Amino acid sequence: MNRQIALLLAAVATQSFSAPSPRAIDGVVTRVFDGDTVLVTEASGDTVTVRLNGIDAPEICQPHGAEARLALEGLVLNQHVTALPKGQDELGRTLARLMHGSTDVGDRLVRDGHAWSYRYRDDKGPYVAQERMAFALYRGLHATRDAITPREFRRRHGRCAI
Repeated sequence: MNRQIALLLAAVATQSFSAPSPRAIDGVVTRVFDGDTVLVTEASGDTVTVRLNGIDAPEICQPHGAEARLALEGLVLNQHVTALPKGQDELGRTLARLMHGSTDVGDRLVRDGHAWSYRYRDDKGPYVAQERMAFALYRGLHATRDAITPREFRRRHGRCAI
């Protein structure tokens, strides 16, 4: 009996288990909250609040916040998108890479200077090369060179009262 249990445990230990990948979310962007958060309405009528993974756009009350929202609206509002979920944030929003056709929306926003590549500790984020290029070319929020990240803005001023 112990030998059978040991064989069974050994067999289970050698198997690879992985959580199923979250399903892609296909739908139309029906609302843009700010420069990195949208509401996607699926064909079923279900809605999903999607926070673009890998970017950090200015707070809506922060300098360039309204411009970042307008840029995102121009790219995806009333457009069909596919969100590729990566998880959830602390507010329960779906963190996802957002695609409009073949365009990675996060990449585009950072490249055009409407957001930063999201930093975490020593990780400069997935769009650091695009951010460096936008900075070098004085694009968007980098035009004045005094833009501060949303994290620093919240540290200095608190959250937006909207």
